[in-house]
Amino acid sequence: MSDSTDQSFKAITDFMDGRGYVYSSQPEEHRIGFTMGSKQADYRFSILIVEGGDYLKYVAYCPFRVDEKLRLSVAELIVRANYCLLAGKFEMDMSDGEVRFTLSHLIDGVVLSPETVGRLYRSCLFTLDRYMPAFMQHIHAGYTPEDAVFHAELDYHTDRVPDQPKRTKPRSTPPSEKPTDQTEKKPHRRKRDKGQGELPF
Repeated sequence: MSDSTDQSFKAITDFMDGRGYVYSSQPEEHRIGFTMGSKQADYRFSILIVEGGDYLKYVAYCPFRVDEKLRLSVAELIVRANYCLLAGKFEMDMSDGEVRFTLSHLIDGVVLSPETVGRLYRSCLFTLDRYMPAFMQHIHAGYTPEDAVFHAELDYHTDRVPDQPKRTKPRSTPPSEKPTDQTEKKPHRRKRDKGQGELPF
């Protein structure tokens, strides 16, 4: 790997040192590892430089494994979650149920800055915290994958709701539902035919 790769790796450690994070470093593999707690869970992170120095990669492991009988439905949840993601993706190992989130950033010979490393890291953490409740609701509370992801993305849906709803024409009342007059009209009395007398008692 080139000197730019070493400088980019230094940007990773500089970010970690600047935040006071405790981490393990493997400079020969251009990899660091650490555990980070957030409001939803504790995640195990790896940040590394791969593909000959071309990519910066984040890997965050979720703190659970999916039972074999739920892996197909969790795979559906992951597909639904990934559909709206701008960066990164969830993955699941179908053989053991491990779930992780990965994000890759093209370096292309450019030396990374600690600010870029931090911005991508925060994006990973935010995405994990957004969808962690969806996994828990599906696995432990019986939510469908569709409903679980819908709740995780609720703020996206509210943004699509117009502030001024369109007015619709009032629905005409069916004849059966039309109000009747309160005073009941007496039936019209039919006139007798001329010449018809009353019947005797």
